[in-house]
Amino acid sequence: MVRKAVKRPSIIAKTEDGSPMVEVFSMRTEGDRLIMDCKALDSMRMDVVVTTEDIAKGMPVVKESKAAIIAFAKQIPAAIRRQKKAEKGAREDRS
Repeated sequence: MVRKAVKRPSIIAKTEDGSPMVEVFSMRTEGDRLIMDCKALDSMRMDVVVTTEDIAKGMPVVKESKAAIIAFAKQIPAAIRRQKKAEKGAREDRS
């Protein structure tokens, strides 16, 4: 029996037509750097680095987008509950 490869959990950012742009597999910090293990354009695996200085320089973007960021963040708990419910249903279907 051949086992199906288990897909690692990831965060996928897609274009509006559904094509994957970047897939984030993990994040870690080293000093003032956030290092993300990513795959770009569904093919190139790389580490993407964001420093605290990069965030400080981009704060105007964060400030002008604050309402959108907060509205999006408020949707995350319900999405997590839906995902857990779907996983539980899939496990019960296999039983």
